[in-house]
Amino acid sequence: MSHEPLRVAVVGLGRWSYTIAEAIQSSPLLRLVTCFTRTPAKREEFSQKFGCGQEESYEAVLRNPAVEAVVLVTPNNTHAEQAMQAAAHGKHIRVDKPVATTIADARSMISACEKAGVVLSVAAPYRFTRGMRFFRKMVDEGALGVLAMAEANYSNDRGYFYTPKDWQWYNSGSPGGPLIQVAVHQIDSLYYLFGPVRRVSARFSKVMTKSEIPDVCVLWLEFESGLLGTLGTSFVSPTTKKGRFTLFLNAYGSEANLYHDRWDGLFVLRRGADNKERVPLEEYAGSGHIQANLEDFARAVREGRPPEVGGPEGLHVLAIIRAAMRSAETGQPVDVAEVLAE
Repeated sequence: MSHEPLRVAVVGLGRWSYTIAEAIQSSPLLRLVTCFTRTPAKREEFSQKFGCGQEESYEAVLRNPAVEAVVLVTPNNTHAEQAMQAAAHGKHIRVDKPVATTIADARSMISACEKAGVVLSVAAPYRFTRGMRFFRKMVDEGALGVLAMAEANYSNDRGYFYTPKDWQWYNSGSPGGPLIQVAVHQIDSLYYLFGPVRRVSARFSKVMTKSEIPDVCVLWLEFESGLLGTLGTSFVSPTTKKGRFTLFLNAYGSEANLYHDRWDGLFVLRRGADNKERVPLEEYAGSGHIQANLEDFARAVREGRPPEVGGPEGLHVLAIIRAAMRSAETGQPVDVAEVLAE
């Protein structure tokens, strides 16, 4: 097994790519060697900031022998084609969430990567926060007793800032709006904590924004375990001046309730207690959870193993989203297996 840093190229140089690049540069397990986006000025700016090379085309990235893996920070509906091209060149792939926008595209990506023998990793950084890791430990140990229900929310105000120039404005690029753009993280966290989802009911609405996508989504989830849960997401909710948005996940059990807020931390309310108790836990600062997620990808490549969040996990999360979209259209509950069978 090689202990050399995984040599990666970042493809797609929008706002989020800078956060990804900073996390890569903070890790001894990865090395940023080059980058690509279609706009030369953006390539130059990114290259100068991070001291990496730049390529004039995606094909040039894939032909570069120094590149072992591509980190795709590109529009959702381009993931499949770009990932399959990378797999054909023997490059490992780390794709931003969601894995794709359609089940067919996701399956094509997974198949192409399996045939090429390359690792496909899907971004899911919130399950790598220390709070979520501790949450999972408490669930696994049975500290909450019999689980009764779970609830989660991820809301911000991004919907106000999209314009027709942005791919997120359109249903083709961002079907489900905040559900596929941000609440996808909470779907993965719920899946990580409580297992697969069997059935989804959902309602979408348009409250404030003018784009094609909905700006509010509410889901009712029935897990295969029998657990019931809810998930809410909005693109019109306030974000603080420090950039803090709504992001929480709570679970309620027969012996204790557990409350996780991305900003306020982790609390437990035990049966018979007078008040909630703070769990002493130092959360990652900044993008530490993003770095941890990327490092799992690098280790998976070096160790020849599947990543924690790969194609199958990304496919299940996407199926939940597609089931919610169908439920919102039909007004009926939708089985996740029905979506996956298509």
